[in-house]
Amino acid sequence: MANNVENYFYHGFFVFLLITVVTCSIIATRLMRSSFNNRSIYLFNLFFYLGVIGFAWLWIQDLLDLTPSFRSGVVIYMISMTLLQLSIYNHDEPSRFNKIIIAHGAIFSVFALLTQNINQLALIEACFTLSVLPALIYYTTKRAVCEKNIGNTVLSMAQCILLLVPISQLSIITHEHNLATLYSLTVIAHATVFVMTGLGLITTLLVDEKKRYLELSLKDPLTGLYNRRGLQFIIEQQQVLSPNKTSILHACIVDIDFFKKINDSYSHEGGDLVLEVFSDLIKHHLNKEDLCCRLGGEEFLLLFFAADLDSATKYLEELRKTIETSQIAYREHRITVTASFGLTSWQPKDSFESLVNRADKAVYDAKDNGRNRIEINTQKQP
Repeated sequence: MANNVENYFYHGFFVFLLITVVTCSIIATRLMRSSFNNRSIYLFNLFFYLGVIGFAWLWIQDLLDLTPSFRSGVVIYMISMTLLQLSIYNHDEPSRFNKIIIAHGAIFSVFALLTQNINQLALIEACFTLSVLPALIYYTTKRAVCEKNIGNTVLSMAQCILLLVPISQLSIITHEHNLATLYSLTVIAHATVFVMTGLGLITTLLVDEKKRYLELSLKDPLTGLYNRRGLQFIIEQQQVLSPNKTSILHACIVDIDFFKKINDSYSHEGGDLVLEVFSDLIKHHLNKEDLCCRLGGEEFLLLFFAADLDSATKYLEELRKTIETSQIAYREHRITVTASFGLTSWQPKDSFESLVNRADKAVYDAKDNGRNRIEINTQKQP
């Protein structure tokens, strides 16, 4: 009876493991066909499929009462770990160390294929793991902290568990010489790591996707600047409207002069290019703590700190001259643009809306007074 229960548990473990890993493979495949279609997901997908093959092969050996092939298991493990490294290191951008990672995995795999002794095989696996995981744990932990992504935390925990395996393996080889314990420990630990890696990956992707959609909802797709909603979100997050004793918050609406004429002369394609280049000019002029958003059409809003209105005016005058003297290359044309500026400063009873409304009145004054100029609205907030 005890043996039957043990067999049921043993085979149930493999069934559960394979179902979990296959599920992760299917999810990774579906993600790869959606908006996550990149090299990292493709490599993660290969990692999971190789895991399915490796664990299925272990189960088949047991079902057919074959002598366990430790060498093939170790080689599959090394290849899968190489794929895991490549997928994690290439998640945000292409890694510079891909060739080194592949060469490292290939060299250890060759050593494993040439090794006959089980103790030497375990030693090679341990050396491979200890040479790979510290850097991988550091990277995933750093990303978990910087990106505030719990999925990376799960990935880091999985790798920490895996780091304990070679230490235990070496202890068993040195003192106990118990192959059954060595085999069981390795399989269970690797199975746990595969499951946790799958959960970590899916969580990471979901968190990243949520952030991506949030960013898309807060930014203007053409210029990459915040939209009005995005600017209000950042203002709330950074408490920009809180009183500042050292400098004063200023708001300025910048409106491209005669933008309709630009669209009529150079088509909407040319108009879009003007908006992109114009926004780049603003971005390069801004200080690190300044904020800018595209209010809509050809209107932009700047929020920045300056000691007084004179300092704020000089700051904007530099931007106005930069815009005036710049040329935008469009096909065989050289487009020049100017802009009108409406400036106002923060008052104690201000809200975001009242601040913007005063700047809006100022920019209309700038247009009425000839455009390509800065007008200041000092009207007191009731």
